[in-house]
Amino acid sequence: MKSALKWSSLGLLVYVVFLIAKLPAVHVISNIQLPAGVNVGGISGSIWNGQMQRAQANGLPISNLSWQLSFFPLLIGEVSADIKAGNVRDIEQISANGHVSVSSQGIQAEDVVAYVPTDLVVSMLTLPVPVQAGGRLKVQLNELSYKAGCQTALGKGQWLNANYTGTAGTIDLGNFDADLGCQKGNIVVDVKQPNSFGLTAKALIPANLNFKVEGRFKPNANLPKEVHQAAQFFGKTDANGYYPIKF
Repeated sequence: MKSALKWSSLGLLVYVVFLIAKLPAVHVISNIQLPAGVNVGGISGSIWNGQMQRAQANGLPISNLSWQLSFFPLLIGEVSADIKAGNVRDIEQISANGHVSVSSQGIQAEDVVAYVPTDLVVSMLTLPVPVQAGGRLKVQLNELSYKAGCQTALGKGQWLNANYTGTAGTIDLGNFDADLGCQKGNIVVDVKQPNSFGLTAKALIPANLNFKVEGRFKPNANLPKEVHQAAQFFGKTDANGYYPIKF
């Protein structure tokens, strides 16, 4: 009798482990209340190795999101996963890969590299003049700690192959570099010179992605005339010939 009970218990345990290992991701995610502004679809695979065909966060579209979830961190109440999204070779897509952990201590991220088409970001900004900007924004995040706001952020940002489309065609602007950090709970993107726009600026990015940008710029003299004409929409220059940026 005891032997039968033992084998029955073992069989039940194996069955439960099998169910958990094969637990469909769609059954779990469909029962989770997602944050406002987040939508997902096309979910497949298990909760441990799953995929989404599409997702949207605050208006930013993400395709082909996949993850590998670690088991042991769950024992201490932490969701820890390697993630991958998009196709890094497709300049029209958002792409990302790295490691993300979520717990009662907030969100932690390590070794995350993401690319975002510039036109998607520009469409979220309120600018004094319409801008058709191209290229890709690259974020290389070595470390991020986020709980009720940004606590720690170490990394670099770049605007790669920056360009501007005007009446005379596409104007190449080169690359722009920035440092990433935190300020009063916001993620900070601190743009540094040298660059073809003589741009120094600080962008504050809160959780709702409503950007705030302040800085100044002075386009290089060798840039086309229409660039200098468009710059005038930003207001009057200071004593050193720099235009202000604030939006």
